Amino acid sequence: MAIDLQQIGKRFRFYTNLKELEMEDLKSITGSDEETLSNIIHGRNIVLDELVAIVKNFCDLNPQWLIYGEGSMFRPMDEDGHCQENHKGLLKKDKAAYLKQMQDMLIELDAAEVAKGHKPDIDALKAKLDQMKAAQ
Repeated sequence: MAIDLQQIGKRFRFYTNLKELEMEDLKSITGSDEETLSNIIHGRNIVLDELVAIVKNFCDLNPQWLIYGEGSMFRPMDEDGHCQENHKGLLKKDKAAYLKQMQDMLIELDAAEVAKGHKPDIDALKAKLDQMKAAQ
């Protein structure tokens, strides 16, 4: 199975935007430098060892989804029903603007994932965004 660096970047950017993580947050959480993180986000010059080291810092991120676009974006929860993250996912932005941004990114991901045959995964993410909108 071929690895598409551009798609890895788009998926990582989608995940970090969903979690509202800025570059400074990513540097703090991962201990990586800005150039390495920027390369991953933009899908260029990715060294697999660096990517693996960075992904290990996000306990809820499914590496299979990140690298291959397969399965859910999030790992299943542990026996206790939670994931012990290094950071809290509190909304820092205007919720409506945030949901619009995530919806736009999802459309971009959708086009690429549908072409690869991962339509059910995208549909599940769309349903989650619709639930968030409805709760607003």
